[in-house]
Amino acid sequence: MLRQLARSSAAGRRHALRAIQKPHEAHIMWHHRAALQPLSLRLLHATAPMLRTDAIELVYQKKSPLEHVLLRPGMYIGSVESTKDTMWVWNNQEKRMTQRANLEYTPALYKIFDEILVNAVDNKVRDDTMSRLDVTIHPGSSSSSDPPRISIFNDGKGIPVQFHKHEQVYVPELVLGHLLTGSNFDDATARLTGGRHGYGAKLTNIFSTEFTVDTGDAHTGLQYTQTWRHNMRERGDPVVVPYTGPNYTRITFVPDLKRFHVDSLTLDMQQVLEKRVVDVAGCLTNVSVSLNGEVVPLSGFQQYVQSYCPSIATDDDEEAAVLYTKVNRRWEVAVMPSDGGYSQVSFVNGMTTIRGGTHVQIVLDQLCRRVADTVAARHRDLPPLQSSQIKPHLRLFVKALVENPTFDSQMKECLTSKPEFFGSSCILTERYVKQVLACGIVERVVGALKTKQRTALLKKVAKKSNTVQVPKLEDANWAGTSKAHKCTLILTEGDSAKALAVAGLSVVGRDAYGVFPLRGKFLNVRDATDTQLTKNAEFSHLCTILGLKLGLKYDTSAERATLRYGQVMLMTDQDHDGSHIKGLLLNLFHSFWPALLEANYVSAFLTPLLKVHPSVASKKPALPFFSMPEYDQWKADHPSVKHSVKYYKGLGTSTSKEGQEYFDALNDHRVEYTSTSPADGDALAMVFSKDRVADRKQWLRQSNPLDFVFERVASMSLGQFVHAELIQYSHADNIRSIPNVIDGLKPSQRKVLFACFRRHLVKEMKVAQLAGYCAEHTAYHHGEASLLSTIVNMAQDFVGSNNVPLLVPSGQFGTRLQGGKDAASARYIFTHLQPYTRLIFPAADETLLEYVHDDGVPVEPVYFVPILPMLLVNGADGIGTGWSTSVPSHHPIQVIDWLLARLMQPSDKWRGGNELEPWVKGFQGRVTSKPNGFGTEGVVRVVHDKKKSWTLAISELPVGKWIDDYKTFLWSLVAAKKVQTFTEHHTDRTVHFEVVVPKDDSDDDLAAGIDWTKWFKLESNLNTTNMHAFDSTNTLQKYQSSADILDAFYPVRLALYHRRKEYLVDESTRDLRRLTNRARFVQAMASHDSPLRVLWSSRPSKAQVVALLQEEGFDSSQSFAKNHHDDHDDDADGDGDGIHGYNYLLKTSFLQFTDENTTKLLAEVEAKRQELSRLEATSAVEMWRGELEALKAALLSADPQYHSK
Repeated sequence: MLRQLARSSAAGRRHALRAIQKPHEAHIMWHHRAALQPLSLRLLHATAPMLRTDAIELVYQKKSPLEHVLLRPGMYIGSVESTKDTMWVWNNQEKRMTQRANLEYTPALYKIFDEILVNAVDNKVRDDTMSRLDVTIHPGSSSSSDPPRISIFNDGKGIPVQFHKHEQVYVPELVLGHLLTGSNFDDATARLTGGRHGYGAKLTNIFSTEFTVDTGDAHTGLQYTQTWRHNMRERGDPVVVPYTGPNYTRITFVPDLKRFHVDSLTLDMQQVLEKRVVDVAGCLTNVSVSLNGEVVPLSGFQQYVQSYCPSIATDDDEEAAVLYTKVNRRWEVAVMPSDGGYSQVSFVNGMTTIRGGTHVQIVLDQLCRRVADTVAARHRDLPPLQSSQIKPHLRLFVKALVENPTFDSQMKECLTSKPEFFGSSCILTERYVKQVLACGIVERVVGALKTKQRTALLKKVAKKSNTVQVPKLEDANWAGTSKAHKCTLILTEGDSAKALAVAGLSVVGRDAYGVFPLRGKFLNVRDATDTQLTKNAEFSHLCTILGLKLGLKYDTSAERATLRYGQVMLMTDQDHDGSHIKGLLLNLFHSFWPALLEANYVSAFLTPLLKVHPSVASKKPALPFFSMPEYDQWKADHPSVKHSVKYYKGLGTSTSKEGQEYFDALNDHRVEYTSTSPADGDALAMVFSKDRVADRKQWLRQSNPLDFVFERVASMSLGQFVHAELIQYSHADNIRSIPNVIDGLKPSQRKVLFACFRRHLVKEMKVAQLAGYCAEHTAYHHGEASLLSTIVNMAQDFVGSNNVPLLVPSGQFGTRLQGGKDAASARYIFTHLQPYTRLIFPAADETLLEYVHDDGVPVEPVYFVPILPMLLVNGADGIGTGWSTSVPSHHPIQVIDWLLARLMQPSDKWRGGNELEPWVKGFQGRVTSKPNGFGTEGVVRVVHDKKKSWTLAISELPVGKWIDDYKTFLWSLVAAKKVQTFTEHHTDRTVHFEVVVPKDDSDDDLAAGIDWTKWFKLESNLNTTNMHAFDSTNTLQKYQSSADILDAFYPVRLALYHRRKEYLVDESTRDLRRLTNRARFVQAMASHDSPLRVLWSSRPSKAQVVALLQEEGFDSSQSFAKNHHDDHDDDADGDGDGIHGYNYLLKTSFLQFTDENTTKLLAEVEAKRQELSRLEATSAVEMWRGELEALKAALLSADPQYHSK
């Protein structure tokens, strides 16, 4: 084995004998073949005593630095083997960069060229007067007499032409012909150049057959020329002559092509070198760079990065533009959106860092963080983004000057310097970052993420479609078989509706019918994200049950034959919400599989909304009605028919027997939906697309819900469904979601308040019981859960809820921790009317209000008319269809003062030209004015400013932000290492966070300059641009300001005061006449000579009594009744004598004739006369002013917070 080793190393031995070895330059190295030997053999070499001497010399060798460079070039200049890659090259004809695939070049050959070029670039750093850099690349020919020759010239101060006394050579020879020499070894000096290790240009010299330096030194007046040959082994004598010209340096070299395993400078290699010259032109400013005698038409980094733009770019093509910024003297950055993956072009001190490094990462981190934050803010449904998801959409350009840069190798392809040692910082400005965010990168990131989610969704749905193990599914026996086309899946609104459908299956059988209950409202899939679809169990279940697959159109019978069911039948409640659920399911099919709607795949099963039961004596069957307008029309046509009504609040109201009756007449209850024109689909899109709000508003404005009359038909187009049925839901949605401008209440709140007044709720009552009472007495036909939350909300009094709660919160009604969501169960909390509520809604108004009637019985008012606009006091938020509303709350005392001022002054002068500023009871922050209304700011202050951190106290949050939500935000700052830690010291009404924020080294003195309010996101908006409410005619209106709301309220309330005065005067007048008649009657009967007393003693007839009373001027009760029909006693016995009209006199008890009671009655007459006089003398304005003053006093005494402004 040893003999074989010796023979195999013969070539290495001969090379070693030829080597020039100098002890002071020696490097000890392991022979490369020795490294390949097994460990046992290497140990044998080291220990065997019989090992031959010549084998030892072959294994352990010593090489000079020059030999080592030539023997191991990869350590110094990279690979000497050619490689193919896709690279940017300079297109000199088009004067721009173009990308070439399969470009073949030699990295080591590129490196020795770059070493000389970087030296020229470094010279600009040392001498700013440098103005020229000329590069000549002569490719040569295959003939050895015409080898490739490269020359690089620059003006400015070059290498000093001076003799180095210590090394006994001229400086040019020292730095260009001796390894490990140079001027970059003092690490204490901040350098912005590329050299570091002392190899540099010497490597070019070593890998050249000829290397010449020619430099002129104006300072010494000498010109220096010297040439090396044969890989720097042969040194020519320097030629030093006097010189009087300007400074310059020219390096000319002939690459040793055989070292790079090529025989010529290929066109590909030339393009790589030429592109590097253009790089240098982009990195230098105020320097004319020429290539082969032609000036490179780029000056500076901005022009350089623009050369990477697409070849075709128009002014309105923002995404084609390069976004450039000069951050400071040492940093320049440019960004372009990318569709082809992440790429970066970067430079450090003029050197190309093709693999980037820390200088690129510091820019990339800033951009990725802001893109991620922007996507998170705009698309809250998307998961948090990682940098790896953002990078593929960025093309980044960075030019940096870094002090004493360090790299991962002599190739200098990747910067490894830590940012704190850069000698400068690169902080992108907010303006520039916003430009980057607007250039299309965000859209690309979102699009890619949604595409990825859609791919995952397709896989998930496809996977789940292979099974039908879905909870609560009653699968048809034929589903998924050859008879699947005969099957119908009944989709019901909840479990109770499923029970009704299952009862009906006893009639139609279970072979062709399946039942699946839906949970609540189905997702609006039209604008849903893939994340929402993926997480939505109902969507996945439907795809599974029906065999639906995303991506298939089902526009052919063959594709439809793959479905597990041949039709879907929707079975929902017959109310407005049921119509909405049907619309959402139709929207599902139109969004993903419109061809199924065109194939009449979906139908609906209709059940009665109410049934009219005639009297028992008639023995007629109950009459079903499928809509309220249908019933109202029947009632108007049959006013004399006595009947009772049973409302079917949901499908669960129907009995199993009724369910069987429905299915027994299935065709009478079934309506098929058709889609025969684009207008049908467009109608659905108009209702459910987020971006068609304006169309929905126009749609609702042009329709009248009262025009709809239900007609049972066998089929209905989607357009008819939308415009006749679904519009009823949309109108109802707005009515229950948007308040009335007069009382500031939504219908559910109005019902609760009416029930409280009806029950005289001044003592505590359980919220759960009040909800039941309210539902019973206000004809509430929906679930009581919403009533429970309405009652709780009306009693809440924490900061950000009600300025003036109308109910008393007795128990845990919610706090600032969760914005009221932490309220206790309705079974455990109590409430009753606030003492001042009746002052806001006077009982004297009740007889004058217009009431909603339910089956002829008046329930709650159409709207209350409080004495001040409660919409301004408590504010309102709501989202309907086409419209939404957001009205800030205001100080009740200020609203009262505004009204008092208006009552005292002529029209419009009361405003004083000022808008009423929002106010939130208990809020300790600041309300600010903004272009679109107002804003609120929380309170934060620095309590400790330490060397390494700040401690800040947050004592108030902006309106609308709750403590638990904000705590989640603080935890995100902790995770991002922006916050070190925080502690909490809240109460149920106050906020108190203490937050520790770490300092950077550059932050020591910045505390005063940091806007902590913005930093901690302690801001919220109170916009006044979306204040919608129904007016007194129940028409939806937009109000531009609080003054507009007051203008709408004021005349309605004042008119009611006028009506109230008229009513009270009329009522007092009637009361006074009745009392006066009674007093006269008592006095007459007490007088011995009065005709009445005389007649009474003669036992007169009824007719005589009536005649005498009329003769004596006594009024019948009918004359002072509220209306002609109010007094039913006038002729109750039907004999026509009118005696009962005087029962109020004739049935006077004997006790009333006593002296005490007579005196008391006369006093009542006088009191009533004075009361009437006061009423007649009091104007409507004075009545209103008095009640406002009383309310103001009550509020100020109820809560000291109302004293604040």
